[in-house]
Amino acid sequence: MQAARILHRTALVVALAVTLGSLALAAPAPDAPGGAEPEKWMVNDAEMVVSINIKQMVGSALMKKGGTDALKALINNNEQVKGVLDATGLDPLKDVHSILISGTAASAKDVKALVVIRGKFDLDKVHATAEKFAKKNPDELKLARDDKTNLYQVKVNEVPLFAAFIDSTALVATPTRETTLEAVKNAGKKSVALNKDIKAALEKFEGKESIAIALVVNDQMKKALGGVPQAAEIAPKLQTVTGTINLTDSATTTLTVNTEDAKAGAKVEMLVKQLKALAELMAATNEEVGPIAEELLKALKISRDSGSVTATLKVTNDMIEKANKKKDK
Repeated sequence: MQAARILHRTALVVALAVTLGSLALAAPAPDAPGGAEPEKWMVNDAEMVVSINIKQMVGSALMKKGGTDALKALINNNEQVKGVLDATGLDPLKDVHSILISGTAASAKDVKALVVIRGKFDLDKVHATAEKFAKKNPDELKLARDDKTNLYQVKVNEVPLFAAFIDSTALVATPTRETTLEAVKNAGKKSVALNKDIKAALEKFEGKESIAIALVVNDQMKKALGGVPQAAEIAPKLQTVTGTINLTDSATTTLTVNTEDAKAGAKVEMLVKQLKALAELMAATNEEVGPIAEELLKALKISRDSGSVTATLKVTNDMIEKANKKKDK
């Protein structure tokens, strides 16, 4: 339960950052968060890191074939975000270049999370828009000022979130006023202490991924997994989970579970293959989604390198069209 609350609060920070980020003035996008030094833009001892390269995603052939329109439709279905976009005439898919999220999950009482959105921001325009929005919606957005820093506070499901601009290229958001002001002062200026497992996981990324995720399986998570019969034996040996999504003219997703040794890796591999077999059985009996699921499961590849088990899925337009033809028969 504690882990669920932590992830929920982190998700709320992301929601705040995306909402404020959508106020950015359209302009050529700068480098990704932190450039070649993302560790300068994370919380200390981060146990979770998510990097989202929006510019790369939007520029991919797959998104240009209809994915971009679908994403815009999803954003427009959010009334609050749509209201801000309508007021400014801005497009978040063009205004925001990248998002870097890091956080810890040590306990529900000690949540640490930092979201960094990079772009090029017209700060006067953003603040004027925020002031106008806050006057009409005082329960949704509150403005404050600390010395020269404008703070934007929202409350989602009773959880307060705070955001501020470091400069015209970077917006930061955290769960508290104090940590947001600290991020404004120090983010990007010096390297933070990195969890050794997170550091090892991040070194495996190339930096060109559309989305990259790294998560430490901490003691709290191992304990929770220990209560699941199928995972009880391998839970103590789990180290990290990493995932990537790469969008080009297709979508390639990878998910890797890293364990302490080859023996644990072999057990994870066996469990993943059993889950795949079960999914294939369920797909064969489902007329609605079965054809598509069967194509996806057929393309799902599972491999192991000592203690690391990777599931890879590449989805192409041809696969979807083939599955749809099966469904129509």
